[in-house]
Amino acid sequence: MKNQNLTTKLFQFYIQNKDIRKFKKNIFYYFFYRLLRNFFNEPIKIKIHNFYLYSNNNKNKASYSLLQKCDFFDIAEINLIKKVSNNREIFLIDCGCNFGFYSLYVSSLSKKNRVISIEASHETIKEFNENLILNNFDDVKSINKAVSDTDHQIVELKESNKDWESSIISSDYKVKNMVKIETVSIDTILKSEKIDGRCLILKIDVEGSDINVLAGAISTIKNHSPLIIIEFSKYISSNKKFNYEYLKFFLKEYSYLIYNSEGQIINLNSILKELEELDKEHKTIGNYYLIKENFYLIKELFNK
Repeated sequence: MKNQNLTTKLFQFYIQNKDIRKFKKNIFYYFFYRLLRNFFNEPIKIKIHNFYLYSNNNKNKASYSLLQKCDFFDIAEINLIKKVSNNREIFLIDCGCNFGFYSLYVSSLSKKNRVISIEASHETIKEFNENLILNNFDDVKSINKAVSDTDHQIVELKESNKDWESSIISSDYKVKNMVKIETVSIDTILKSEKIDGRCLILKIDVEGSDINVLAGAISTIKNHSPLIIIEFSKYISSNKKFNYEYLKFFLKEYSYLIYNSEGQIINLNSILKELEELDKEHKTIGNYYLIKENFYLIKELFNK
């Protein structure tokens, strides 16, 4: 970037065009990074897999972790998506796309894949769009709305200092700003889209409105039986209407099962118990998969 200071440029040159994952467990890398990181004045452009992203120099941004971890956090989910891609073209709906690692990864796998990325935060969608421009992917569509069960409703997004916490349901964090944002449902988004035989994947990470997203995608679920990646958190429990009781109904009504990353079927009661046992500082137990019974790629996904 044009305004990088000398320290930032030096580190940028060091990692230039190298897959950041190659620096895992590299002692010199971590020493060099820790020595310089407090002096970065601009995001660092990194390569990961076969695409590029900006890793923000602000520790309250989710992309900050890329230079620390030298990889994504959701490695199991990324690997599962790769298995889908090996067997079928993908249509990803990325609900709560943040800086875009799911969206850009799917787009990078094949030019035939399609991606719709939805992010409620005006600030965060700018970061996503910068990453999109960086890769020149023309099969990704970004939408700055709050994905939910209804359309055209104006809601308040409670923005946190940490860009992965902002929510329209919860405010169990330090709120830095309140922003008005319009809602949209998955069913409405896909009305004018063609799946064309692709495997539909819904990735849902919207800090408490996750089950609302399911409720707004019922027509889509009936017609396409998507693979669903969803984050389970305490925030969902505080949702008055679309909470874990609705999820229980959903699983039974539409013949879906919960799987963990090892491919084991998990009972919803086990999920609820794990959430109850979390300490006060932790709100989530991470991602799980909702998969239709007899899903045609189940053996490929978990090597069964």
